[in-house]
Amino acid sequence: MTRLVPWLFSLALALIAPVALIRAENVLLISVDTLRADRLSCYGYERNSTPNIDRWAREGVLFNQAYTECPLTLPAHATLLTGTHPFYHGVRDNVGFILGQAQLTLAEELRNQGYQTTAVIGAYILSSAFGIAQGFESYDETFAVVSESPDAIFSLQRPAEEVTRVFLKWVEQHRQEKFFAFVHFYDPHTPRPKGYDWEVSRVDRSIGEIDSYLRKEGLLDQTHVILIGDHGEGLGEHGESEHGFFVYDSTLRVPLLVRPAASFSPHVKEVAQPVSLIDVMPTVLRLARLRIPPQLQGRSLVGLMLGKELPRQQGLYAETYVPHLQFGWSPQRSLRLGRFKFIHSPRPELYDVDDDPRETENLLGRNRATANEYRELLEELISRYQSAASAEASVELDMETRAKLATLGYVSLAPPRSGISPVGGIDPKDRIQAFEKYHELLGRVANRKADESVLKGIDTLRASAPEMQGLTFLEAGVLEQLGRHQQAIEKYETVLSESPDNRLARGNLASLLLQSGELDRAEAELKLVLSQDPDDFRARNNLAGVYKARGDDRAAIRELERLVEARPRYAPGWHNLGQLYSELEEWQKAESALRRGVELDPENPLAHFNLAFALNSLGKLEEAAQQLEIAAELEGGTP
Repeated sequence: MTRLVPWLFSLALALIAPVALIRAENVLLISVDTLRADRLSCYGYERNSTPNIDRWAREGVLFNQAYTECPLTLPAHATLLTGTHPFYHGVRDNVGFILGQAQLTLAEELRNQGYQTTAVIGAYILSSAFGIAQGFESYDETFAVVSESPDAIFSLQRPAEEVTRVFLKWVEQHRQEKFFAFVHFYDPHTPRPKGYDWEVSRVDRSIGEIDSYLRKEGLLDQTHVILIGDHGEGLGEHGESEHGFFVYDSTLRVPLLVRPAASFSPHVKEVAQPVSLIDVMPTVLRLARLRIPPQLQGRSLVGLMLGKELPRQQGLYAETYVPHLQFGWSPQRSLRLGRFKFIHSPRPELYDVDDDPRETENLLGRNRATANEYRELLEELISRYQSAASAEASVELDMETRAKLATLGYVSLAPPRSGISPVGGIDPKDRIQAFEKYHELLGRVANRKADESVLKGIDTLRASAPEMQGLTFLEAGVLEQLGRHQQAIEKYETVLSESPDNRLARGNLASLLLQSGELDRAEAELKLVLSQDPDDFRARNNLAGVYKARGDDRAAIRELERLVEARPRYAPGWHNLGQLYSELEEWQKAESALRRGVELDPENPLAHFNLAFALNSLGKLEEAAQQLEIAAELEGGTP
């Protein structure tokens, strides 16, 4: 192979489009989570049709070879919205990272230029809590705040139809303004009981609804539309059923199409040159005739859409740190340049992706010189653009956030490892079966579907991957769900002896101690949790339970009042507070608290019954009777 010369690493300057770019238009950026390019009919898929996405592809430019920098939702979107590599913005995993305020986002840049900015999010993984909302004047994440009842943790996503309804309502209210809208669909992500293709079609129908509205209102030709996937899905290729563990193209290749506003006329219908998420922000800014900030590491694709050949690129980078951060195994990094793709792992891989797009034949054995060259280029790329500020993105998440992410299927329930280490150690290829099994077991525990078979699965994992972290914590959760509380207590104590800072384990231990009547130990553990995280609402609720069990109702009330002040949508806090006031016969305070509880948790028959009792005590007999009727209906009986 010809020696790759250093100029390949010079960042290509974005080409300025000709006078076809008349003025800044609206920008609509649509991200479809977990969407493989080869599952869209515009990319040649024949088993399912996506006519609405296909229409945009016909009317715009389709990029045949588009890739993500990371096969994980939060890091991928951090790259999409900042135009920088993961090792620059610092978000390396879905768990334990937040996009720092120092990062410049596309929304911030466009808002500074007079755009109205909005986002409508399909799942909690892109919650504003993770820093991704920077620059958006409105950031609709209603799924995250509907209710903070115990079951709310399982309502952390919403379907494409709801995302579309909210977005179109916003457009209707702002149609006279220049806007940038980011719309995130989550549907193809697991769980998908009706199948992957069905969920892709569901998103396509919502795309059709958006298209129909924009056309009818005369907005489509005033809007640059960009549709992209954040990452793909393994679907069994290379042994990976989902995504995040490997950096093969099954999870890196994504669709990218640009349907520009009428002010811009592309000269080509398809682009074959490889591009990536990092290129989207500079492309949008160039379409909007705005400057490209110097810290951006991608390049504008406007020149490609005009049929121009851009200077040879520096290569497309991708990474996954899930194996390292969650399990202590080696991370993986890759570099795609020309016809070859190099994967840096303890047992490196080299593929001719032109002839072998599914990456089935590792050519490293007979192309070591090429592999070594690519490894040097990869390391130089990282060295050139890495930022010291990226370390600030790593944070310790509270227990509630970590548990919510686990419910969506993102490992791990246990705290992640700290630090970003280089490639080395156990090769993820040797642990894919263990990872798949762990992911399955974690999902069953997080969704409260554990049984004895999960315990057997944990034993199997201990035998096949003894270095695997988090198994004792997982085992404790299973034992807790099975009602074997004393055994669960012992397992949580083991976890804490090895990892004293594991607040999730400590909080769970305290809850079990409370249920077992060990009030002094429960109080001590809960106060320790709250000293580390004063906003831990479950710990404060349980501490109130400790005081109640001791007969100190006033102390319990003080804790509950602090709780609902900090967490005004936590329904159990209001229920418990109202019941305590009822027991003390402070009926007006009881009514106020219980009304709030019913408002937040209207399907709870006990909440309506308790409110009826307080209303009756206040002489509000007619309303009390109504609440009793509601309680009876919810119970399926008669008052």
